[in-house]
Amino acid sequence: MGYGLQDLAAWHWVLSANTAMEATRRLATLIKPPVSASRDFAPIPVFVFLRILHRADIGLWALHSLIRQVWRILGSCHQPQMVPGPNVMSQSPCTEKSPASIGLDELVLLVIRLLRHARKVWPASCIVVAQLWITYANADRTSKRPKYDAATRRTSLKLSFYYNRVLSLLALPSNQTPYRSLHHRQHAQFMVIRQMNAFSPPLIINREGYRAVARVQLAHRKTGRERRWAKLKAMSWPPWKEDKLGVDASIGIEYGISRAFDSLRQMADAGYRSLEWEHAARTLAGWDTDHSPTIQTRSAIIPRSDSDPSYSVCKLALSAEADALKTDPEILWLARIKATRTLQEAWICFSTCRDRKVGMTPQLYHAIFEKIVYDERRNQRNLRHDEALALRAEDRNPLPGDGREVAESSSSHNQAVFTRERIPTYDQLFDQMADDHIQPSGRFLAFLLAHARTYKEGVRALQASGLSDAVKHVLMPWTEEPTTDVVSLLESLPDWLLTAHIGFLCRSGQIPNAILTMPHDARSPDSPAGKEMYHAVLALRHAFKLVFRRMPFYRPPWNFLFRSLARLDTLVVIKKTRTEYRRARALPKYHRARRLLEYMDSMALDMDFAGFRSFYTIYKHASITARYVLATSEDYEEKVAMQALLEEGLTFIKARFSQLVRPVDSIDSTDSIDSMSRDQTAVSDPSQPATASEAPALQLHTIPRLTNVPHSADLHAYARFLGQHPSYDDLANLAHWISTYSDDILEEAKQSANGLAMMRTCLTAVRTFLEQPLAEQIDHEEVVTSQSSPNKDAMERLERVRNMIEWNEDLGGWPTEEEVEQYLSTGQREGRLFAGL
Repeated sequence: MGYGLQDLAAWHWVLSANTAMEATRRLATLIKPPVSASRDFAPIPVFVFLRILHRADIGLWALHSLIRQVWRILGSCHQPQMVPGPNVMSQSPCTEKSPASIGLDELVLLVIRLLRHARKVWPASCIVVAQLWITYANADRTSKRPKYDAATRRTSLKLSFYYNRVLSLLALPSNQTPYRSLHHRQHAQFMVIRQMNAFSPPLIINREGYRAVARVQLAHRKTGRERRWAKLKAMSWPPWKEDKLGVDASIGIEYGISRAFDSLRQMADAGYRSLEWEHAARTLAGWDTDHSPTIQTRSAIIPRSDSDPSYSVCKLALSAEADALKTDPEILWLARIKATRTLQEAWICFSTCRDRKVGMTPQLYHAIFEKIVYDERRNQRNLRHDEALALRAEDRNPLPGDGREVAESSSSHNQAVFTRERIPTYDQLFDQMADDHIQPSGRFLAFLLAHARTYKEGVRALQASGLSDAVKHVLMPWTEEPTTDVVSLLESLPDWLLTAHIGFLCRSGQIPNAILTMPHDARSPDSPAGKEMYHAVLALRHAFKLVFRRMPFYRPPWNFLFRSLARLDTLVVIKKTRTEYRRARALPKYHRARRLLEYMDSMALDMDFAGFRSFYTIYKHASITARYVLATSEDYEEKVAMQALLEEGLTFIKARFSQLVRPVDSIDSTDSIDSMSRDQTAVSDPSQPATASEAPALQLHTIPRLTNVPHSADLHAYARFLGQHPSYDDLANLAHWISTYSDDILEEAKQSANGLAMMRTCLTAVRTFLEQPLAEQIDHEEVVTSQSSPNKDAMERLERVRNMIEWNEDLGGWPTEEEVEQYLSTGQREGRLFAGL
């Protein structure tokens, strides 16, 4: 079917929308024309989708709608649709016209852009995008002939290249939760590999594909077998196996082969010789090039050929294999520094690298700076054993390589690692880096800013960086009014670098408690304390200014602003006492937080759970002030305003939580973030699952049913919020919602070390607060009778929730009396709202 001027005008109408959400909504009206339309609508060309996906302001709603519309417009009757029940797939009736043929180049470009946005706003959707690729990349292209002509051979080579490129794209980490969303990317990779094997003959996995699989396996948590092998390693270096018990003698070297190492070994069996990247990956997987053991380290390494997802997509003349053969001499030493337990072991690797005249790079300094920073943190922090969490031994004591923590060196002289020279401090290493003419840049600069201990330390890193003078001028808080091109300068910075700088400014805006308690005369503008306060206020104001000028479609910078407002030592207006200071700042911070949310809503940028936690803390401080005013003020209008703030804030927070965890089925093409923000009470109750008639046209049983699956610590915090205000009916609804979506919630909890333990803590909090009305009546020596309506309702509510939790075996049953007592004692000892966070 041909296109006319009316089609051209319709496409222009879609692409001229101010926001991606508005463009997506307009596109939906074209794909689903009115029944009374007088003409036959032609399918939407792919370039319209590509232009929309080229935008940066695509949120979760827009991405979900685009994925669904892409399935429709690619036109087949094979789009899967969720049917109520476990693992049930159905074929929805074909209601759209078949699309114009789409080439592989266009399809892979569509997949690239969908995956890029999936990594930003909805990591679980990578499974849907992978299903989209294997469904439409194979249409009429699978050759079942044992022999094929040259044209078919070229198609097979092209398919093989693209399939391996999709594997590489699926290995790229998500922006905010790279490890918690790892299982989605692994599942998508397995789907692609199975489809490659389904071809006749099977498509070949090249070096890029093997590397992609190895990167995902390197980022995984240790399995039970790998944890046991890690515990058998001696504290000496190299960490050879050391038998702890007699039965350990039967454990051989083959037992210590990790999943990542096994994938690299399969790559060697396929005929690919090992290069520096493979050697580095094996080092992180637990074995060095000389076959000596290292520390299996959870890491995400990206070869340079994969740093640009659009690399050689439509330029098949460039060989991806040739690019993969490019060597990085320092990448092996970088892996050796990371695959260590203690600062001494890391420094030996770093100094050996210098002695061998390997070119020093910012990446190598980044690795050793990480070890120094986290070793200082280990020396400073006070380890607390929280019995209420009832963590398993392996969770309380993470093994080396599980995280960024640096272990303490062995106290035994037989196993201790000694260095030839004294390990420098942070400042001494910074001076040494300057002598080597190394300028921090990229991720290294972001790390220095994110972990700057003082204001001067962060400024020093910024001044020594390789950023241009114009960018430094914009980022510095003491500079004059920015020039007219400040927005373009800010847009030239990556989101993660801007986030690190915003976090540094927000931390610099914190006033030490020692200054807050000083007399007013000691805090004069000319005094050292007054100057420190001035710099702190100036830094925080500059953080707000940068975010408002850049308006990033990226949540972490906004979350830092929320976190700064949640603290009591920011935006200081000093009163006589700390209590008066809290009362003076709580309400302005709450209103400023609401304005921040209005800015985000205007951009169609959803709040995440990190921002939600900070916003709740801000409301908690404001509610304390409001209750104090209600108890002491005699002004009627002021008391009415405070009561309205308490009620409106409580409703607002519950509506935001419902919006965060709303089912994917409830996202309809007619809904929008704007409409939700205008009427927060219209958000559906999360405890009520969507009906089958509300389900969208596309949904896979392999992806979570929720737009955002909360961590169990977030659920615990929200349960405490509902219990402390109190809101017992909403607490019962939360328990019902947890039981309904327990599969998704528990799967998410398994991705973190303390996830399952925190899930038990959340259920214990639910029981504790639901029993509170009954405990209050017993404390007041009231007679519990069936005629007591409030008490009867509380007992029925408690019994209903208890039966619901006990019926769901995956949740581990109803919390015991011992768990409740332990939870109460821990809460009284800590006095914190977010226990365990």
